[in-house]
Amino acid sequence: MYHVIDSHVHLGMGNMPSHCYDFLKSIGLENEPKVIIADEEIELDYIVLIPSFPCGNKSCTDGFYSQLKLRKTSSVYLQMGTINPNCNIDVKKELENQYSKGIIGIKLHPVHHYFKPNAYRQEEGNLKNLEIIYSFAEDMKLPIVFHTGTSNTSMSRNKYGDPIYIDDVIKDFPRLKIVLAHSGRPLWTSNAYFMARNYANVYLEISSIPPLKILSYLPGIKEIRDRVIYGSDFPNYKGQTLLGHAKMVISSLGYDSGIMRDNFMKIFKVNFN
Repeated sequence: MYHVIDSHVHLGMGNMPSHCYDFLKSIGLENEPKVIIADEEIELDYIVLIPSFPCGNKSCTDGFYSQLKLRKTSSVYLQMGTINPNCNIDVKKELENQYSKGIIGIKLHPVHHYFKPNAYRQEEGNLKNLEIIYSFAEDMKLPIVFHTGTSNTSMSRNKYGDPIYIDDVIKDFPRLKIVLAHSGRPLWTSNAYFMARNYANVYLEISSIPPLKILSYLPGIKEIRDRVIYGSDFPNYKGQTLLGHAKMVISSLGYDSGIMRDNFMKIFKVNFN
């Protein structure tokens, strides 16, 4: 039996802006997909709920509060918080509220919320909400998960997806643990790999990379296997299942308990059973 933690799943999103449903329709998804967490080969120990809507949008917390309802239905679910730094709200107060509800990290989506991760710097736009987010995450020991790479969903802006903009964050907030979701695929995987290889507080996450192409995108992945975590980005393509995706990754890389489970447990502050 292979044990797996899926660090990147979009379930329980609730009501979204109308254009966000375009992506779900494109993959043939009309209703909330069925969740099966175990079979004779694989057991999902935990599923991490990611609240980002599948579209560019101006929402401030995306699907966080809808997902909170789903999370309470089963101990298998863990949850990321999220915040749009372009929103004119009390960002710290909102994060404190999410923290009080048990988030294990903060997901930021530059491509869907239209910001560069280093835009807190004066020469990059002086977006102070970002500085508040990073400082809060440092103080609370919450990892930040950045979307990196492109998005083909409605109203996305891919110019914000290059992980090179996170280089400033790494240096300005040295106590902050950073996870590069999607490892910059498909355009910037070399940038993401460089950061994970050279900075002690940076990790790669491999969701949405086609399982059989992981070694093509990240040929050196096994050299930094202690800095990589698994995720499926479910639901992301037609016919995808949670267990089926995990099996394809294991078929591609072999079962590496670090990538598939243990590295996640080292990065995130969770009281695992």
